[in-house]
Amino acid sequence: MEKTPREGERPVHKIVKIILITLIGMFCVVTAVRANTRTLEMRFALSSDARSEFSKQLPVLSAGRILVEANWIATTAGKVNVSLTLILIQPDGSIVISKNGASALRLEHRVSEQDLERFAGSKEPKWTVKILNDADSSRSEVSGTLRITVPAASRALEHTQFTLLGSGNAQEIPFNVPAPGRLEIETIWEPEISRPLAQVPLVVSLIHPGESRTYARRQGASPIKVEHQITELALDQGARWIVRVQNDTQTKVNGRVRVIYTPSL
Repeated sequence: MEKTPREGERPVHKIVKIILITLIGMFCVVTAVRANTRTLEMRFALSSDARSEFSKQLPVLSAGRILVEANWIATTAGKVNVSLTLILIQPDGSIVISKNGASALRLEHRVSEQDLERFAGSKEPKWTVKILNDADSSRSEVSGTLRITVPAASRALEHTQFTLLGSGNAQEIPFNVPAPGRLEIETIWEPEISRPLAQVPLVVSLIHPGESRTYARRQGASPIKVEHQITELALDQGARWIVRVQNDTQTKVNGRVRVIYTPSL
């Protein structure tokens, strides 16, 4: 006679299924992080008016490939193979690439380090994707899905050498943070005159002038590493940050500071 599970119990096969689903979800998250990309997926709908459009703005904070994919169907009875126009626009308002045709449409564009530097000073350094219902003379209402994949790899915001004479001598290294993300600051140095077992301690601080606040302060021998998560709230007070390196000893040192930025995914 088949046994009936008591109340509150789950059959073994259901428990196994739940575990498998959980593991699959974990694998997907890891894959997205390793790929150093961020993907946004959203629904859109357009009327049959030629002026009807859908747009999405998003920051691109790392060099790499932008991939835009759109697919749709006509929601008006009797209409098939409706053509739309898909456009990618740079932060300065210029069109990078445009394509029209029936579903599905795909655009690709590679963002260079020079592009990032060129748009870094923009007030709104965001790229724009637009979908227009202007490609057909006989238009139809449509609905579909837009998928945008942008690069989100780590990159250097600053890589600077320094020399500190001693007796409280300090150097401030400013840099701008473009959007929320993680900072990794690595400071490495050595005394100008090498001596056996000589370790010259320095003080390394992460300062946000917009808030008049020191977020981290480390003192010790080389190397010193500082990590900090930059929030939208902090950036509202200013994008400029400072790494301050101070030498309170009597020994002259030479070193370098490297600031690595990883956008929030």
